[in-house]
Amino acid sequence: MALLFLNTFLLGRHYIGVEHFSLNNEDKTAILLVEKNKEGLIILKKDRVSYSRKIAEKWNSKLPFFLIINSNQIIQKEILGIDGSDEKLLHKSFPNSDWDEFYYEIWRLKTKSVIAIARKSYVDGILKNYNNQNIKVAGISLGICSLADIIEYTDEHELYTNHQLISKEEDLIISTNSLESAVTYNINDLEIENRQLLAFSGVLRLILNKTRNTGSILSFSNLLYDDYNQKMFFNKGIKIMVSVLLGILLLNFVFFSHYYKLAQESSETLLVNKSSVKDLNKIKQRIIVKEEKVKDIDDRMMSQSSLIINEITNRVPSSILLTELIYNPLEKKIKIDEPILTKDKTIVISGTAIVNQDFTKWVENIEKLKWVDKVLITHFGKNEENETTFSINLTLK
Repeated sequence: MALLFLNTFLLGRHYIGVEHFSLNNEDKTAILLVEKNKEGLIILKKDRVSYSRKIAEKWNSKLPFFLIINSNQIIQKEILGIDGSDEKLLHKSFPNSDWDEFYYEIWRLKTKSVIAIARKSYVDGILKNYNNQNIKVAGISLGICSLADIIEYTDEHELYTNHQLISKEEDLIISTNSLESAVTYNINDLEIENRQLLAFSGVLRLILNKTRNTGSILSFSNLLYDDYNQKMFFNKGIKIMVSVLLGILLLNFVFFSHYYKLAQESSETLLVNKSSVKDLNKIKQRIIVKEEKVKDIDDRMMSQSSLIINEITNRVPSSILLTELIYNPLEKKIKIDEPILTKDKTIVISGTAIVNQDFTKWVENIEKLKWVDKVLITHFGKNEENETTFSINLTLK
């Protein structure tokens, strides 16, 4: 599962199969674009044109390409025998050949083998043209050998390619035969035209990354496959790392901005708090100073008031009885949510007098006190009990 995911990640979900073939002594290409999704394989685009060496003009060069070289430069032979040794089959079909100059692919059937060979210089020339167009070739096959990967998925007895007829009778018979009109085959419930049959078989080999065939071209194809995956791994890895790095930088920027803003707010709050603390300390100092002043004044006033009250009471004759003495009386009754107001430098004295002359003389004596500004008699008369009552207000200097 992990390997399948890695292959999908590196190869992607879109693949291009290309068959190079010869028809009427003209080189042509059959091209097929296949998409892999959850439902299976879907053919998105197909074409068959003359080989102009400019494949990348109409096709996405960034996708993985699988090449099928099936032109007149490919020699194919059917020989009896399915020996497990490639060397024996090659010697039997192409004796005295220098295999350092050729690529080969062997498709083993039940009783015979199909061998396709091509000069390395010819194959390398095609690949060089692809490289010049920045096309990454991820796999390669020779002749009709790639049909080995799809022949089990069809019940057809005859299969046409672009210029060949492959008969499944007597194990396998290959003959040169071309059709003007296209023939559609059902390959595992997928409709494939004969013109793209080999191209599709190459795409399927690329997706599955396996085949029963053998040969030097397969070793070379594996090198192309690994090289493509390494380049894709590097390219996609770089993109992922750059994306991750940018994501980390973005997150850092977001967090930095967030916490920087919080730090600024905290600093501002701290400055405000420091300023408030300083202001509170100043206010506290002013309050302490004022409290001390008020206390000093209260002490002096208490001392003064005690002195005044003592002098007043000492001068009261025996015929006068004091019933009330208020220092700084209220201006009005105390009410909720209203300030308490007092009459400063005022003393209210109330009482009863038995001898009126004594009361008059006492008032005159009070007026002579140095700290008394004036004396006002606010009440003087009989009450219900026939007692002489009085009230006087002393205004202090």
